[in-house]
Amino acid sequence: MTNDALLTDPQVPRFDSRMSEAEGLMWRMEKDPFLASTFGNVTVLDRPINYSLFRERMQRATIAVPRLRQRVRPTPAALGAPRWVDDPEFNIDYHVRRMSLPTPGTQRQLLDLATLIINDPFERTRPLWQIVVVDGLAGGGGALIIKLHHTVADGEGGVMLSLQFIDLERNAPLPP
Repeated sequence: MTNDALLTDPQVPRFDSRMSEAEGLMWRMEKDPFLASTFGNVTVLDRPINYSLFRERMQRATIAVPRLRQRVRPTPAALGAPRWVDDPEFNIDYHVRRMSLPTPGTQRQLLDLATLIINDPFERTRPLWQIVVVDGLAGGGGALIIKLHHTVADGEGGVMLSLQFIDLERNAPLPP
């Protein structure tokens, strides 16, 4: 399945503007930093990432997956489920960032950076995701630190989202 086929595939989940009860619970619990519903992933690659191309692909992904451009609007007095609304101030550069590890660019340095990024609470007035493109790894590789709130996608949804920006084969053609 090509990435563009995901846009029209009926198997790809469509998102309701109202949070489910479980999502609403995770959102409300997030006020306590010890009950965070954020998950993270560190993907290490054998070559550096073309940041401008990655940023462009993520910009396209936010169109294919509208939830990435939405923020949570709580209901008054916390009555009822919060809603997802388009963020009129959405800026891809807030969500896709680039960082370089200091020399020597060890795995320990990468994991320490990932720990800081993933444990930093989300700004609750913005869409609840962030990806940091990391270069400067020893051996010339690159990495992605992906931070996602569980209300945006569960594990399966996170995998489907990753198909928007990770190719399954080397030198795959760019989507039209």
